[in-house]
Amino acid sequence: MKRSSTKKLLALLVILLLAVGLFAQTTTSGNVKLTAAYGTGIEAKIEAGYQVKIPMLVGEGPLTSGNNLKLKALLGVSPIAGTFAFDAVLTPLAVLEINLGGSIGTGWDFDLMDLQGLKVAGGPIGSPLSSDSFGGTYYVGRAGATFQFDTGVIFKSDWMSVVMRTYHELNFKGYSHADADTAWEYENGGAMVNGFNYKGEYILGYQMPLMVNLVGVQLETFLYDVLDDRSALFGDASILANTQINEQLSVLTAVQFTNYEKTDDANRQIVKKDPAFKRVAVMVNYAF
Repeated sequence: MKRSSTKKLLALLVILLLAVGLFAQTTTSGNVKLTAAYGTGIEAKIEAGYQVKIPMLVGEGPLTSGNNLKLKALLGVSPIAGTFAFDAVLTPLAVLEINLGGSIGTGWDFDLMDLQGLKVAGGPIGSPLSSDSFGGTYYVGRAGATFQFDTGVIFKSDWMSVVMRTYHELNFKGYSHADADTAWEYENGGAMVNGFNYKGEYILGYQMPLMVNLVGVQLETFLYDVLDDRSALFGDASILANTQINEQLSVLTAVQFTNYEKTDDANRQIVKKDPAFKRVAVMVNYAF
């Protein structure tokens, strides 16, 4: 009996030591980001994020020594909507990230600029949309994977860092106040229906030991309602430049071009068009 109690005590002590070691290596960080954009109109949004980084599946080699699990929470507010997001991001290899997450939000009217953050129609896409301020909940569930590589790992020079990143996501977006085939719109995103969507992102950038520490190009692709054979692939292309003011403050500038638009009439359909200028966006990020 005494030997059994000793074993249990030792096992508890080992678990306690492991837990203390784990949490001793856990780090936290946060950020506040202000995004402003000008194109066909003026857009603005402020986001506050918080992250907990926990070492996990750590190995001894260069591909696994930095393995971790990140838990991320984000609150975003624009003049017409508010969204809360949570994501868990696992890094099982230095070149791979796997994430699961979700978002919820709601929208309201901004009469000063005649904007509505939440709209719903009486039928499918193509039907007129009307304001549904605080009428229901916008929700998203998502799963994605990121593949990334930095040549700076191979070539030990401040001027030899070319970063490549590709992200692929399958998500389900819906609105609680809409049936399966009922059109709705959230935060001026265009008319959608409850269903699965695909998002792809490709970035090629060059990092430098300068104040402007990154220049690059980005391609984002979108396929809405992937189970509908009539769905088309849309895309945004951006020219990027990041300016690092100090360790905590950075400014990312993006000049964007697109091959789609939202119709100006009441149905807000997303339709293809010839590639054209979309907007200039500036993102000011303060990390802490």
